[in-house]
Amino acid sequence: MIVKKNLKNPIFCIVAMNENRIIGDGKNLLWHLPGDLKRLKKMTMGSPLIMGRKTWQSIGRPLPGRANIVLTKSISWRADGAIVVNSLKDAIIKADEWINQNVEINHNIIQKKIFLFGGAEIYKLGLEYCDNIEMTKVKFDIETGIKFPKLNEREWKKTKLEHYLATDDIPEHSYWHYKRIV
Repeated sequence: MIVKKNLKNPIFCIVAMNENRIIGDGKNLLWHLPGDLKRLKKMTMGSPLIMGRKTWQSIGRPLPGRANIVLTKSISWRADGAIVVNSLKDAIIKADEWINQNVEINHNIIQKKIFLFGGAEIYKLGLEYCDNIEMTKVKFDIETGIKFPKLNEREWKKTKLEHYLATDDIPEHSYWHYKRIV
């Protein structure tokens, strides 16, 4: 059992979803938002990312400048560039270790934040330990797929940061910061 008050570094959730809380189809990105990818990179650079095996496989490679911690039920699964763990508790321990080791070497580069990076099972396991969510809301017409867990809206203060109208090849989207208030 993980006790939130005992966490060494804060855990943030980072997610992109449509109006129906759809985050993906289990294989590919549903939309292409170059600005969101740059924002995600800037926000997570120098931090550990906790992701599931399917999310890792959909990316296809380790994301540079970050610890790529992959949570899987398989005890034999391995991948180059992945720190493989079998529980959320082990993922958080590995993330803390990575931060501590790298802060000593690159103290100006490393962020003392852990990011839940997806997919749905990882969000389901870890969302209760997050006090902050960095969310991209995308206007994208799809009703079925993998969903982000339903939030109790009364527990969160929501701040809209930026809004972008659709262009020929990029759907309308906005960036939000959610801060837990309860």
